[in-house]
Amino acid sequence: MDIEIKIIKQLTDNYCYIIYSTQTKEALILDPAEPSPIFDYLNSKNLLLKGILVTHHHSDHTQGVLEIKNKLNVNVYSPNSKIEGTTNLLEDKQTVDFEFIKFEIISTPGHTLDHIVFFCNKEKLLFSGDTLFYYGCGRVFEGTYEIMLKSLNKLKLLPDDTKVYCGHEYSYKNLEFILDELVYWKDREGIKQKTRELIKKRGSSMPFKLGHQKDWNPFLNCGDSHYKQGIVDFPKNEGKISKEASEIEFFTFIRDKRNEF
Repeated sequence: MDIEIKIIKQLTDNYCYIIYSTQTKEALILDPAEPSPIFDYLNSKNLLLKGILVTHHHSDHTQGVLEIKNKLNVNVYSPNSKIEGTTNLLEDKQTVDFEFIKFEIISTPGHTLDHIVFFCNKEKLLFSGDTLFYYGCGRVFEGTYEIMLKSLNKLKLLPDDTKVYCGHEYSYKNLEFILDELVYWKDREGIKQKTRELIKKRGSSMPFKLGHQKDWNPFLNCGDSHYKQGIVDFPKNEGKISKEASEIEFFTFIRDKRNEF
């Protein structure tokens, strides 16, 4: 594959991504907050920016858009006309072809009502913004729990070998929540340690495989009887949730617990 993904750390725990072709040197950037390190990388690789992609309107994903747009004179592809600098509005099931890479737009409201994700079937890449995290999902600020669950279930339909790049480095905290509050795992301290070491060594836990999360992520398993039984049997959850509870009832239980963790 001649597509490379450069992870650019932003603010406290945000990620911006530079998606580029090693052959044509064409590039896209997704969810920029701080332009300076983005400009530095584009220049160091002699990349030609073809556009800015935005997943949703929160400022930690958009505050760098205008400066980059004005300096490099590129189009901004976003789901909301109120996002400053937007030139191209994106909708669910739309395809956006940049020649070196093509994305399918998937609407995933919940975290915000305008949230979208970018999926490339050919390269099996998903840029999930603040909808799906490694071992977690985004807080529900504008939608409802029902809407968010529906959005996550859409992403479950994508191929297992999809490589996911999300909007924040929340992976260790999410894993800690699962092992401390939801399910029993005999080597939980060992798993935590390996994850800490991985993030320290690589500087990031991105990307992760979607298939792995279909097994591990509680928010993708609210309808799985085996996973639900594990949550019900965990001592901290005794008497708080029934194995007969519905998918949305389990999602609500887990999301509320995560909000308080």
